Amino acid sequence: MDERPLWTCPGCGQSFVTRNMAHSCCRLTEDDFFAGREPQRALYRAFVAFAERCGPVTVNINRTRISLQGRARFASVNRVTRDGLACHIWLKRRLDSPRFTRIEHLPPADYVHNFRLTDAAGLDAEMAAWLAEAYEVGMQRWQPAGSEK
Repeated sequence: MDERPLWTCPGCGQSFVTRNMAHSCCRLTEDDFFAGREPQRALYRAFVAFAERCGPVTVNINRTRISLQGRARFASVNRVTRDGLACHIWLKRRLDSPRFTRIEHLPPADYVHNFRLTDAAGLDAEMAAWLAEAYEVGMQRWQPAGSEK
């Protein structure tokens, strides 16, 4: 794992693995983000609690999304929809599942897996495994299967 200290933005106080990392330089509250979208707040809280089972998580709430961060951002709630949440996780490999609505490849070896979460039933063993792997990526300690630690 990378042990270098995180850089803290002097404008908003968020921490990042690299200096001047692109971000929405603001801090909102959960109340700000969910204004007018209260029914989805419980699902969001369940998603965050589910991710926190992996380890300590920093939650950054901005105008456009809520990111979950270990050292780096590993998951986010991108949008609140009428019936749930549009989310993504960051992995170092491509996973195929009908649950993913889109997979973006960011060369050389990064994959953003987008999915919709419509109820707590989606927080199952499969999602737990994906979040655990994404958390390891976010902590900068993920290693491919079969590699030495």
